[in-house]
Amino acid sequence: MFVDARTIARESFARVRSVAPRGAAWRGRERARIARRHGCVVLRAGVVDAAGDALSWSAILGVEDVANTFGVASASSSAQAGAQGALSSVARAVTDKVATTSASVGSSVASNAGSPAAAAVDAVASGVQKPTFKAAKAAAKAAVKAVDGVTSAKEALPDVPGGVVDAFAGVYNAILHPAYDAIAPDFVKTIVANQWAIESANGYAYYVKSYGYGAEAELAFYVFCAYYLVAKPGVLSWLFDQTFARAAGTALEKKFDVQNIVRGRRLGAGSFGTVFAATDSSTGKELVIKIAKGVQGSSELQNAEAYINRRIARAPLVAAGCAPFLGTYVEVEGARTPCLVWAYQPGETSLEEYLGDRNFPLGLEDALGINARDSDDDAKRVNRVAKKIMRDLLSTTAALHDIGIVHRDLKPANLVLMGNKFKLVDFGAACDLRTGENYDPEQGLLDPNYSPPEQFIMPEKTPAAPPFVAGFLSPFLWTLGQPQLFDSYSAGLILLQLGVPQLRGKNVMAPNGAFQQRLEDNNYDLRKWRREVEDQLRWDFSALDVNGGVAWDLACRLVAKRNIIRRGRLDCGAALAHPFISTPL
Repeated sequence: MFVDARTIARESFARVRSVAPRGAAWRGRERARIARRHGCVVLRAGVVDAAGDALSWSAILGVEDVANTFGVASASSSAQAGAQGALSSVARAVTDKVATTSASVGSSVASNAGSPAAAAVDAVASGVQKPTFKAAKAAAKAAVKAVDGVTSAKEALPDVPGGVVDAFAGVYNAILHPAYDAIAPDFVKTIVANQWAIESANGYAYYVKSYGYGAEAELAFYVFCAYYLVAKPGVLSWLFDQTFARAAGTALEKKFDVQNIVRGRRLGAGSFGTVFAATDSSTGKELVIKIAKGVQGSSELQNAEAYINRRIARAPLVAAGCAPFLGTYVEVEGARTPCLVWAYQPGETSLEEYLGDRNFPLGLEDALGINARDSDDDAKRVNRVAKKIMRDLLSTTAALHDIGIVHRDLKPANLVLMGNKFKLVDFGAACDLRTGENYDPEQGLLDPNYSPPEQFIMPEKTPAAPPFVAGFLSPFLWTLGQPQLFDSYSAGLILLQLGVPQLRGKNVMAPNGAFQQRLEDNNYDLRKWRREVEDQLRWDFSALDVNGGVAWDLACRLVAKRNIIRRGRLDCGAALAHPFISTPL
């Protein structure tokens, strides 16, 4: 049904008079909104004088009156005989309208063969082969929308340069919008469409207008929300992990039968569990299993470690730097504590064992795939090995932090050579700050030999939020507390051990040892500590001084005390960009 333009003008004028005085652009948008409520499509086309007030308005494109709207035919001329001629006139009229409107915004859409509006006009022209007004209306609607969108953006953001709006519109039409149409689910499109309608009806300032701000502030608000959803450790990725990825991981996780697990030699032990070699008799595959000890707290930590390993297994980029987790089994039916299972990989030797070798790094170069150079002295060889180990360690730890996990127990004993790289093991102390798993603000699970002076990953007064709430608050809490800096301090101590022979002893890092005491006395300033031990003890720092001392500089940036705003040292992600790590071996 065709709606007379005077009807729109009268309703618009009543709306304008019922509110506080607004600008001409707002009045135009109100007319457009009222027109849409009548089921019409809007084409911007000039001004009309309503009760003495010159206001921009929109020509109305009715459902069956396309040709009549453009003054080329009446509604009664929809007979088949005259339809093709009428549609040809419509095509010419739409082309003229688009060209005129485009010129007003500095962009000749009609003459741009690659633009969506030009394609829509072409579709109108081709409508002569299909004698219906409906085809012309749909194409004209697309053309008007493409042009009107740029116009609306420029009106809503008058302080933004027109060239910027045009450039963004080009990217949106060419890339973003097609990708959105192809990928976004229907319910998302519905939400976005409804939100856009609300914004359009409120001058693109729906959330901020009550505070006296305009469209620019509204845009800034949306940009902030988008950033918050993807900021570390990621609200959107957390939602995906806790829904689709978790369901897929549960379905794909291997199931083990205790009857088929043949326990072998003991590989190691910690405070809460013991690690054994094992074999799956049903497949003949070698495994590594961890069984909880019968001490208080071991059951909770074993379950927490199972959770963390499953989280890592669902993140392939992280899993590549960690021991390959396979699943769990229970030794007694109904037991609360599972046994953890990893794939066994030949040559599993910890970095702690290599550091205890007097001939370090002899033999490690080949294992890490480093081509030894006959011209290199011992300092250069150690430097290259340290670079490779630290690069792998920092890459894995930074990836852990990206998914909200802090390891809290980085040390040479938890770095095991698998293939040609050291991988992280033992996540019993790790916590997931996106869900609060294994995090207690009043307790710190750590190895005092490698823990930073603050001993807590977050301020002690930080409450333990429920899992669902923690996920949404995680970017805020992460930015405030910087928990990833806990691990970067431990990584810095490992770098020191790699580069300084006198620090490679098994208990040299003990909290009551000389190293820790001297470091604390110098307020965790490595440069002051070095001057002291070099003058008095003649310690060897030559491996860290290779290539101008970039390795030493990185160690100083990692092993440092936090400042009053909980910064003061590099995190692992930033350390990857340091010259010592980023330059070739």
